[in-house]
Amino acid sequence: MDSPHAIGFYASSAVALGGGLVVVFAGGRGLRALALLISGAGVAGVYASLSAGFVALIVLASFAGSALLLARPDYRTVRGGAAQVWRQLAAVGAAILLAALAYAAFRSDFAHVTFNGGFFGSAAVGRLLFARDALAAEAVGALVLAALVGLTVAWRVHDRSR
Repeated sequence: MDSPHAIGFYASSAVALGGGLVVVFAGGRGLRALALLISGAGVAGVYASLSAGFVALIVLASFAGSALLLARPDYRTVRGGAAQVWRQLAAVGAAILLAALAYAAFRSDFAHVTFNGGFFGSAAVGRLLFARDALAAEAVGALVLAALVGLTVAWRVHDRSR
């Protein structure tokens, strides 16, 4: 990765991290929605610096849609009704997943991959993830699956209580 791409990657990463922190700690819905949109622009910038323009557009569209939903006046949060034991088990699972991701990050080195696809070369990013960081890609997939299952269970419990 040459210097302009590296600068774009790290600057976009900083924007995404800063936006994510504001989403977590901000008070108002409007400010959180704006911070979510800024965080999405940072993540899209990371993908664009990796020559994955199509993925960047998809990420930007999904973050913008989420920000619009968050900014709606009829938006309400869903409080989980999980017991303390389940929360502790989820925290332990998240710690194990973080340790697996850290292990995958520290055992590998930077891979040099040529992106032949141009601006929309998301296939090269996929090859890079599965060739060098398969464990990290599997961990992220497991995290997404666990989040979807948890969201489904929370939605069903919330729907029954009405």
